[in-house]
Amino acid sequence: MTETPVGGGLRRLLEKKCTLPVRLILLALSVVVFAFFARNARYAAIDDAVSFNFEPLYNLAMVSFTVVFLILMLFQLREGKNVSVMTWLLLTVITGCVVLGKISLLDYVSDDYEIFLSGWLEEYETLTLKQGLGTYIGSDYSPPYLYILLLISRLKNYPWMYMIKAVSMAAEGLMAYSVMKLSSLKLRSSHYRLLAFHMTLLLPTLVFNGAYWGQCDVIYSGFCMLALFHALRGRGALSMGLVGVALSFKFQTVFILPVLLPLWLRRNVKLWNLLMIPAAYMAMMIPALWGGKSLHHVLTVYLQQAANYNFLTMNGPSLYEIFPRIKGMENVIFNMFSNMAMMMALAFMAGVCVLLILYRDALTDEAVILSALVLTGGIPYLLPKMHERYTFMADLLALTVCLFNRRRAALPLLFGMASYVCYTAP
Repeated sequence: MTETPVGGGLRRLLEKKCTLPVRLILLALSVVVFAFFARNARYAAIDDAVSFNFEPLYNLAMVSFTVVFLILMLFQLREGKNVSVMTWLLLTVITGCVVLGKISLLDYVSDDYEIFLSGWLEEYETLTLKQGLGTYIGSDYSPPYLYILLLISRLKNYPWMYMIKAVSMAAEGLMAYSVMKLSSLKLRSSHYRLLAFHMTLLLPTLVFNGAYWGQCDVIYSGFCMLALFHALRGRGALSMGLVGVALSFKFQTVFILPVLLPLWLRRNVKLWNLLMIPAAYMAMMIPALWGGKSLHHVLTVYLQQAANYNFLTMNGPSLYEIFPRIKGMENVIFNMFSNMAMMMALAFMAGVCVLLILYRDALTDEAVILSALVLTGGIPYLLPKMHERYTFMADLLALTVCLFNRRRAALPLLFGMASYVCYTAP
């Protein structure tokens, strides 16, 4: 069967390399198409709102999630320079379906939102921006994430939960981009790198954490993964600055800090680069200090967090899930075994560091990423008080290791299954 001139021309067009102008035109068209679908998606929190004017709320939802779609596409824009028009069209469809699929999860209300975040937002709503920056509402959270909540509270009569989840979904673009850049150290094909981007977006851990629960682990993890990439490329100062930004969002950033040892042994990071961590951390605290929060608070906020929740495990994929859960005995069990747990975690970390020193001549890029996986998965496994979310970065590193070496394909499956079991625990 012979191909018609029109069909042959269309095939040649679709197989043609997608230049930047063509990508931008197709991106603009895809944004319009996505906005139509986002406008007609189901938003139960808006449907149930006590309002006679739903139009502005639906329009704001459409704009919010169209921006999320656009951010995800922009992260792929440069990498798509070597793909065909057909591949770029396929990427827009896949990305659109991923975001629309996650929109269907927006109406789930997590315990954290119901117990904490919603009340904080209501209090922030009554304050000016400067008052909000200086208040101690939600003071067991680090200030940079509270900045985001404060800005969200400026939206009147709109489901704040949607905006919290939209922020996490947008940050997933940074996370997927970080995994894609790390994989680029091994994968030479743009197609494989873009596949890595979309594999990251579809990780069950990522879906649960952001669109379903509205948690912010993707923010600090994205900065950590990007920091690891820049460190492996020899950009030590930039890398440590990103670690400082990550640390300003979540204390769990410390799980990746021992990876500084192999990076230093390889001379990717110099000792003076470490000064960028506190410098970037303090830069992120400037708005809080300007608002009126004390220097003592911004320096000790994580110590206050550490004093909360005296449980040996909090649904985390940890060794201590073997202990029976006896109601009313949680503090007793914690007091008995917490010191032992801390010492085991420190011993584990020290053991990994000794191995890294002994085998410093074999520290390839893959070995450094593998050591990051061992540390971010192993330390929370042994520490007390670990939530199910605290191995979030390990799940992403497991995928990255698999992208480096397909013989390790079982790692993301095993880590993902462990996290899934903990995420869905009653």
